[in-house]
Amino acid sequence: MRYRIYRTLAPALCLIAVSCSSQPSYEDAFSTHHQVQGSVESLPASVDIAWGSVLEVLAQQGFLVQQADAKSHIILANREIRDTQDQDMSYAVSATLTFVPMAEQITRVLVAANQTTEMHKKEYRWWKLLWLIPIFPTGSDYTTVVVNRDTVRSPQFYRDFFTAAKRSCEEKSAAAPQLAIAQ
Repeated sequence: MRYRIYRTLAPALCLIAVSCSSQPSYEDAFSTHHQVQGSVESLPASVDIAWGSVLEVLAQQGFLVQQADAKSHIILANREIRDTQDQDMSYAVSATLTFVPMAEQITRVLVAANQTTEMHKKEYRWWKLLWLIPIFPTGSDYTTVVVNRDTVRSPQFYRDFFTAAKRSCEEKSAAAPQLAIAQ
């Protein structure tokens, strides 16, 4: 009788153990369904023109360039954005841009961007009468809490960036022959 119970329970317990254990979500980080759509684009310009155009776009949009390594073709930039709807919320966007020369006049640009959503709180410290009734504020305490942190997956984010970068590349490419003639 005992043998039958064990024989019946053992496969059920194994099935429960296997179904409850799942691989962590970071293990499939390089699978195709985790690719960020729209984060790679080819610009119709040389690496030098694409590099200058992207730096120009980042500066115009308020990004602080933390590092720009022309030798390895990598730019690290970030921007702090206050929410227009809720003054207690802000966003920190950080981006890594990598330039890969494909041909003499074609440069592939890869963008990896992350955003952090932060909530800012301001609380007043009060002087209290009889430890119960607040009378007047004596100071303030400020607290910042990270609400969300994730990869930027919005196609609009990347589309706007690449549209501005292409426009800047076209302007610089058009101006390059005129500058060569003037010299």
